[in-house]
Amino acid sequence: MLIAEDIFELFVDIKESICMPVLAVREEIILSSLLILGGRADAAPLRKKVVELSKREIVYGTLYNLLEVLIRKGYVTSRKSDPLPVRGGRSKAIYRITGKGIRALEETLFMHDGIRKSIPAFAVET
Repeated sequence: MLIAEDIFELFVDIKESICMPVLAVREEIILSSLLILGGRADAAPLRKKVVELSKREIVYGTLYNLLEVLIRKGYVTSRKSDPLPVRGGRSKAIYRITGKGIRALEETLFMHDGIRKSIPAFAVET
């Protein structure tokens, strides 16, 4: 016999499989950057990797706004690090990709790959 929690989890699984998340390009680049950096990073190395992948500059304000969006969607979490071991050392925000974020990125990349393969001019395997 199914209990309420089982029914709710089943509903969430069905809803997530029907409603495939589609990431905006910058969200995709940020999540990819986090994975490349080992799944977690603070803003400085994350920004550097985003610029490297996108070949475009991104200011910290834009990066923080996009990270907040990803946090609200449940794709990223944030926690404060221990203070740096110097006088007056401050904590840094450490951003970590979640399982949900990995799945959203994987589905988005899979979708892009399928689209690319369906375009005759791009269908040649590389």
